[in-house]
Amino acid sequence: MIRAILFFVKLALLVAAAVWLVEHPGMVRVDWQGYRLETSFGILVLMLLALAVLLYVLVRFYGSILKAPFAFLNARQERKRRQGYLALTQGMVAVAAGDPDEAKRLARKADSLLDDPPLTMLLSAQAAQLNGDEAAAERYFTAMLKRPETEFLGLRGLLTAAVRKQDSAKALTLVKRAHEIKPQTDWVLRTLFDLQVKEARWNEALATVQEMAQTKLLSAETANRHRAALQTERTREEVAKGDTGEALDRAKRALGHKADFVPAALEKARLLIEAGKHKRAAKLIESVWAVRPHPDLVPLYERCWPGESALQRMRRFQHLASLNPDAVDSRIAVAGAALEAQLWGEARGHLDKAMAAGASARAYRLMASVVESEYGDAVKTRDWLTKAAAAPADPAWICGNCGAQAERWHAVCGNCGAFDSQDWRTPPRAETDAVPALDARADARAGTGQTQRPPQPPVILPPAAQPAVAAATPPRPD
Repeated sequence: MIRAILFFVKLALLVAAAVWLVEHPGMVRVDWQGYRLETSFGILVLMLLALAVLLYVLVRFYGSILKAPFAFLNARQERKRRQGYLALTQGMVAVAAGDPDEAKRLARKADSLLDDPPLTMLLSAQAAQLNGDEAAAERYFTAMLKRPETEFLGLRGLLTAAVRKQDSAKALTLVKRAHEIKPQTDWVLRTLFDLQVKEARWNEALATVQEMAQTKLLSAETANRHRAALQTERTREEVAKGDTGEALDRAKRALGHKADFVPAALEKARLLIEAGKHKRAAKLIESVWAVRPHPDLVPLYERCWPGESALQRMRRFQHLASLNPDAVDSRIAVAGAALEAQLWGEARGHLDKAMAAGASARAYRLMASVVESEYGDAVKTRDWLTKAAAAPADPAWICGNCGAQAERWHAVCGNCGAFDSQDWRTPPRAETDAVPALDARADARAGTGQTQRPPQPPVILPPAAQPAVAAATPPRPD
């Protein structure tokens, strides 16, 4: 609308000027070099306008002649650019399709047409990887580090190669540099954390967990469990150094993140007992037992009451079991203490309830010890041990990522390297080659988690090769 109004205003001005010239024609005379020109003022204006138009056309024509070589070069470069980006696009498609020869050919074509821009370096590196030329790919990725716009891509390519070669030190250096450029990128934080854990850099991993929690990569619950696991490993490091005070502080921090984290509770209780703080250790064990009973807490709880008789320890374990009376481990713990106190009926009663609740083979072995200690009947004892061999396996630390089994918890799975993946649960059933020995005292301690046998190496059972766990509890022999 505004443009139309302006157009009509200009047109009106031109018409007004033309009318004014017609009404006031006037005369113009020019004397120059013996020549005289006489005409009306209107004609002179028209002649000047015609001359101006002619000069404009001549200037434009002359300019186009001068610019013709440059226009030709620009058109040629534009054509090369279009062909280059077409080759680049087709090369990316070839990489996605897994065609190394075509990708390599198109990478060279794009490189020659586009004069080696950042994207052609990326395509060349990917084509080299498809062809198995890791050295060439590394050269391209290294060259990308020199350009700010491609540095991050180059770092990722080199990082992927370092991880593939299992060069953890180089990979950690590269991911730290990538973290400086883009600190909140998901894969950077996850890779940084995985490498820090693999290199046992627990303090650095704690800082990374904090960043991952702040960027919502980890839930609050998962972040706290990771912190507890890392602090537990730090506790073990300080124990190995002989720094008991720092070890206790680390264990305290671990339990502060997750109060029922059994590995941290075991470390702290052991440290408190060794420091002579038996009551504090007992209180810690009781608080954890009320939420998450664990058989490894049983021998530590027994050590909290040195010098007491078997009957007194039996009462202690009755108190411990009362904190979580429905737990199978509570029944077995009291049964083991009753066996030590030679209270056969008490032990049998708790074991009957434990087996009715679906106890593992440990309860059956303990019952065999009760029968052998009370009656000395080798036949019945052997019968119970046979039933133990058919019962569900005892719980162990099982990696949820690969299924590897370990007797002791570790923050990192020794088989697959997964972090914080071990849970205390019943493993898939494994066949045994022999029935346990008829040692009443040893089996009694095994039933309470106090085995004196040397520890066995972790058992790794691939999930695909593991038979199903028996669903029903074996019947008790008469």
